[in-house]
Amino acid sequence: MGPVLRMTVLVARLIPVAGAAVLLAACGAPPEPLPTAPPEVYGTGPAPSGSAAYPSAGAPTMPLPTAGYPTYGVPTLPTYPPPTTASPTPTGPPPAPRCTSGPTAAQVIAAVKAKGAIPATQRPEVKQGPYCARSWQFTVIGEVGKTLDQVDPLLVVTTGKPASLKVEEAGADVCSDHVQSAAPTGIRVLACGS
Repeated sequence: MGPVLRMTVLVARLIPVAGAAVLLAACGAPPEPLPTAPPEVYGTGPAPSGSAAYPSAGAPTMPLPTAGYPTYGVPTLPTYPPPTTASPTPTGPPPAPRCTSGPTAAQVIAAVKAKGAIPATQRPEVKQGPYCARSWQFTVIGEVGKTLDQVDPLLVVTTGKPASLKVEEAGADVCSDHVQSAAPTGIRVLACGS
């Protein structure tokens, strides 16, 4: 084989190698391998590096977009049962003091019976009061032999002199507009709580 033929064979073998080198040099660096681990949730930092695979339970988690969206705080939910706060224990006398010059418990019960607010079969008994402020009275009536926890108490607001009481309100709730607007503060606190 002559020198020209050898040169031709050598050039023919080098052309593909040179062409491949030129092509690789023109493409730049080889591409990086695809990540094998999920991106960090909520996008606060770079994706973890390494070769960890996706977890076997479930699909990968995608980061949530944050730009341009309003952010809302997570509301604080009440705990159940709600924490108990100790109510202040009254250390002094009630808002309206006990009546010193009437009416008596029997006079209040008689006025309530005359109004028809106590069933005839019930044996009423005054459990608290009567409390007085000016010409107003507040009384809590229950049943003989039972505590207030065992029955629904009858709350009574009366006005007037002991011998001629007028029942203003009688029932489970005696905080009417009339009591709120006209009763003295001590009676209003007992009847309405404020």
